[in-house]
Amino acid sequence: MAGGKLSPRQKMIGMMYLVLTALLAMNVSKDILNAFVTVNDGLEKTKNNFRDKNEDQYAAFQASYSENQAKVGPFYNKAMEVKKLADEIVNYIDQIKVEIIAGVEPSIPKEKIIGKDEFGSDTILNLMNVRVKDNYIVPTNILVGSEPANPKTGKYSALELKSKLEGFRDKLITYLPAESAIANSLQETFKFGEKRNASGVVENWPSYNFYGVPTAATVTLLTKIQTDIRNAESDLVKYLYASVDAASYKFNVLESAVISPSNYIIQGDTFRAEVFLAAFDSTKNPQVFLGEEYDSTNATVTGDTIGVEVQQGKGFIKIPARAEGDFTYEGVIKYKAPSGEINNYPFNVAYKVAKPSTTISATKMNVFYLGVDNPVDISAPGVAKDQITASISNGSISKSPEGWVVKPGKVGTANVSVTAEVDGKRQNMGSMEFRVKKIPTPIAEVSGKNSGAVPKNKLAATAGIIANMENFEFDVRVVVSSYDFVYVQANGLSKTISVTGPRFDDQVKNVLRAIAPGSRVTFENIKVKMPDGELRTLSPVVIKAI
Repeated sequence: MAGGKLSPRQKMIGMMYLVLTALLAMNVSKDILNAFVTVNDGLEKTKNNFRDKNEDQYAAFQASYSENQAKVGPFYNKAMEVKKLADEIVNYIDQIKVEIIAGVEPSIPKEKIIGKDEFGSDTILNLMNVRVKDNYIVPTNILVGSEPANPKTGKYSALELKSKLEGFRDKLITYLPAESAIANSLQETFKFGEKRNASGVVENWPSYNFYGVPTAATVTLLTKIQTDIRNAESDLVKYLYASVDAASYKFNVLESAVISPSNYIIQGDTFRAEVFLAAFDSTKNPQVFLGEEYDSTNATVTGDTIGVEVQQGKGFIKIPARAEGDFTYEGVIKYKAPSGEINNYPFNVAYKVAKPSTTISATKMNVFYLGVDNPVDISAPGVAKDQITASISNGSISKSPEGWVVKPGKVGTANVSVTAEVDGKRQNMGSMEFRVKKIPTPIAEVSGKNSGAVPKNKLAATAGIIANMENFEFDVRVVVSSYDFVYVQANGLSKTISVTGPRFDDQVKNVLRAIAPGSRVTFENIKVKMPDGELRTLSPVVIKAI
């Protein structure tokens, strides 16, 4: 140190060396250096404690990962990367310690300096067993080199260590939210900027920490860095493990739930349902909104809204059925996430409203009549009417505004078969047999009577013969096509007048006006054409004029 211009730090180190020599003479150096041994032992214990706690955390992580790889996997993989990085750099620093101790204790083989402890982990020879604790040349040459202002590079150099530590820090920060407490702590712990020494001279990180520093202090500082690494590893792994459930909702009630598209199943079909556990928090009520439409942009419902009662974590929808038809509503459940953010869960409600109805059939009256529209009401429980289709074996069947209309083709029987669309498939809903009969023969009437006495003036004012469908509920009009009018002349002989159509012609009217009270007239051979085209002859009508 006598030749050349020395830097202030080199001058200070030289002075400290002289002081150290003096202290050695006073038997003080041993106690000071042994103090580093004590500090290093404490740091080693702390480092190992972190290592053991981290292993417990990894074991818990592994157990959770085994149970649910999809959920835990992303966080578990990051934790394994943190472990790999931490182990690599801790082992790297152990190798630096080996190089330093081997340099000051050449008589000790390197394989004796590092070995496995009782737990199978690598451990470094205790500083107490290093005799040359005050040697600063070896650690300085390994970590910094001869030029403190321009530290050496390469294997085991302080610059290489700094680069690895920066990479470790930066990688861990990528797993953290920006400006989080752990990220800020990492930035502060692994800060490698220039510093002023005791003399006020600005020095780079390698020189400030390792240039001219005795072996005991250097090893202790390296152990301290290892402890910082294990501490950072612990913080990251705990954070990642907590993140697995950080976004998970907490519920206190589990209930079985069964959801089926329909509770009404037709024979031959298959009952389908989803069965699962529904979880909710009975102590925390969500907000439930229901309306005509859901606005996903603003997360609100629009149109007429319906109030939804919420109790013990459940919403209860009650909508009065005031009209029949199909109804659809849209809504949203608003629930506060563990992060405090309000999450929106849209849903929709669809249902049908039908009028109360029942089907009552008179088994002896299942009759269709030829020639008229036979109204039929067809329904299937649980199926909307617009999903029903019908067919008939005799005649035709078609929809009408009020239901269905059957027009049979001939006398006999007719089978009406019904199918319906259920869950997208056509299902046979059954069939029913009906008798097909002719319309009853009407009754001929004159002046409202089919026989008996009629005042002469009323009889003379009558327009013609009417074919009355007495007690027949169908709206059927049958018209007389022809008839014979028979009366007794003044000479005592009967005369027949044949008339076409239902009306009284002039001959009939003249006779009716001229007959004496007590005279009888007969309307016979009365022909009518039925709606099905059949010609029928009605019973004669005998009227007495009074």
